Amino acid sequence: MRAPRQALAFLAVNAALVALALYAGTRPWIGELDSVVAASLAGRWLPFALVLATALTAALAAHVPAASRGRVLVRHFLFYLTVPATLLVLRVSARPLNAELGYVYLLFAAALALHALAALWSAARALSDRRVALLLAAIAFVTYVVVLPYDRTVAPTASDEPHYLLITQSLLYDHDLDLRNDYDGDRYSAFYPSRLPDIHGIVVGTAIYPIRDLGLPILSVIPFAVAGRTGVLVLMSALGALLAQQLYLLARGLDLDRRAALVGVAVVALTHPVLTYTTQVYPELPVALAFVVTARLLRRGPLASRRDLALASLALGTLPWLSTRAWFIAVGVGLVLAAAALRPPDRLVRLLPAAGPFVASVLLLSALNWRMFGLFMPSAGYFLIREQQAVLAYAPQVGAVGLLFDRDFGLVPRAAVYLLGFLGAARLWRARRGHGWELASLALGALLSFAYIADIAYWWADGSPPSRYLLSTVPLLAAAVASGVETILEGRRGRAALFALLGAAVAWSAFVTLVFAIDPGLRYDLAVDIRESGNAGALFTYLGRLIRPEPGLFFPSLVRIDALSVALSLIWVAISGALVVWGRAAAPVSLKR
Repeated sequence: MRAPRQALAFLAVNAALVALALYAGTRPWIGELDSVVAASLAGRWLPFALVLATALTAALAAHVPAASRGRVLVRHFLFYLTVPATLLVLRVSARPLNAELGYVYLLFAAALALHALAALWSAARALSDRRVALLLAAIAFVTYVVVLPYDRTVAPTASDEPHYLLITQSLLYDHDLDLRNDYDGDRYSAFYPSRLPDIHGIVVGTAIYPIRDLGLPILSVIPFAVAGRTGVLVLMSALGALLAQQLYLLARGLDLDRRAALVGVAVVALTHPVLTYTTQVYPELPVALAFVVTARLLRRGPLASRRDLALASLALGTLPWLSTRAWFIAVGVGLVLAAAALRPPDRLVRLLPAAGPFVASVLLLSALNWRMFGLFMPSAGYFLIREQQAVLAYAPQVGAVGLLFDRDFGLVPRAAVYLLGFLGAARLWRARRGHGWELASLALGALLSFAYIADIAYWWADGSPPSRYLLSTVPLLAAAVASGVETILEGRRGRAALFALLGAAVAWSAFVTLVFAIDPGLRYDLAVDIRESGNAGALFTYLGRLIRPEPGLFFPSLVRIDALSVALSLIWVAISGALVVWGRAAAPVSLKR
């Protein structure tokens, strides 16, 4: 009876403390503050976050060993120190700054994530992989939803986001895809603060039909009907949490050590770009989810059941709806799906479930495009505007280095944890002996996508947070990062240096993610501004005032190429190669199972 009484006491005390936080946050002097962010933070967000934290702690405490359960529950109550800290900031600031509140509120979100991961770490050894994956998804979802209100209030929609929401709005209210009345009216003021400067559509007669892919707007209809833009962002948070769950199961399916899988996937899920894109309305996050689900369904290759083949085909069929760029993932994984289906002697029986859902999905999309544009083909809108914008730059070597190491738009300068992927490359390569089909799906899909993105003229995807296009390939990247973590945990050579690399990479990734969350404006750069000014982008211009030497000096600019950028590019390519060699030398001969 002790455990039930302990749980009831825990919930009762938390209910009283949350009620006290609500009372404090609704005092008259708070409502008089000249800051919508301040009033919302104290009166709504913080109590809501504390309720979520309580639910998460209770769920985790039910799984941790009895000896450490008390520590987990007691540690949870430290979160309530956020309430007086918030009130103090509001009281001493005549006009509270969003950044000041952001430091308090988002540090609470970071502490909650660390607290929850520490509890899961202590419990993971005694739990099944599915249970650990589910709890990791819960941690990710709560963290995303706690961060969401602050970002939602201080950062308006930008770039392509309002156009995806506009399509959703048309589907919900008009039950059509003709966007003329939506662009002409002001209904979109609910999620965009001024007149939209451009139209992302094609005029066909009197109608305007969308260029943007329809998958995400269709998924967003019900969430948008419930809570507008906020509902769609909650959907993105749920998709991010499901992605974390699937990435953990992927890592374990590759026989990676449980500790390495937990650390690697948790860091990927809770840092940029995954966490950042749970606050954005873009299709790359669901693309990554469909990608990893398909790869996991194909892990048995020719031994996969017809049910798994059909589900893999169905997941693959969502990619052309979500993003035209996802076609390269679909082609790469589709080749593996076809090879797995064409197993003698029953290849004809297996071919129908393997091909049917994907073909039906593409035909349905083509029929919809025929109704709108008069072209029976997927991605018809992009085909019609192909002559208005150069797509291929025929310089993949520039885009490839830029996607990874560019100062203003690259992945590694903002999420150094992905350097561990190079460290884990050798271990992941060895895993092909027992997991060839799964790795083939990941490698073909991700590398074909990477090669295409590296060759397009606008590989940087400016106007949105950096590494948007690389987000689709995160299943392979996360598996490599988890492999790198395992190399460090089991390495026999240079252990001190390996752990220093792990700590530095995780610390920098977490720091940049926190900076992006506190000041979302730092996430946005335009290539044309970088070219004209020659300065570092918003992030490193900001960090250059705090850190010396300026971190941006160590990275090349592949948008504005000069001799120094070429030299720095070669250095980073050499560092990547050295990490691969180091990982190969440091890792044990066999995979830990």
